[in-house]
Amino acid sequence: MVIAAAACQDVSFPGTTTVTGNDLLVLGLASSAQPPAAQTFWVSNGAALVRTLRHPDPFNTLYLQVSFPAGSLESLNGQPLATDDSVQVTVEPLAGGYGFTLSPGGLVFSSQHPPVALFSFGKYADASVADGDPSFPTTADYLDALEIWQEVGVDRWQVAPASQSAGVDEVRCTADAPGRYRLAARR
Repeated sequence: MVIAAAACQDVSFPGTTTVTGNDLLVLGLASSAQPPAAQTFWVSNGAALVRTLRHPDPFNTLYLQVSFPAGSLESLNGQPLATDDSVQVTVEPLAGGYGFTLSPGGLVFSSQHPPVALFSFGKYADASVADGDPSFPTTADYLDALEIWQEVGVDRWQVAPASQSAGVDEVRCTADAPGRYRLAARR
């Protein structure tokens, strides 16, 4: 009985907190924003690559930048990847908000050279999602609380590694695994 009960508990690592999606308030995308399109592209293990998802507005406003350093790919579906190997990767933005899904799911990134994701939300952020939420008395409080969250289980989220402000209206993190990421504040 004890083993079964332990198996049903959420797995978390020391120093990390996991929450459900209902505990997060994802930064919304303004209704005036034209959402960026998903991108599928090849990442070569032997070269650095930077991909950007941009709003299709007259200024090509940045939504998300994902940087893959050389040597960032470790394995795919359990098969080690060499320096001259490439993998087709897809980055799909979250509809109506700031987030993305990184795939394929069987891809493992190098712990020494993982990708880095950067959200830029100065022009099209809809912080009104926090209006009336007692956790955030002001819009500034909400924006200051934004972090990038990574899904680590079915509807279980934790702050992504190295999530931090990257300047005015920008937040970055290490995208150390494929999956879903959200720019959100914990309620």
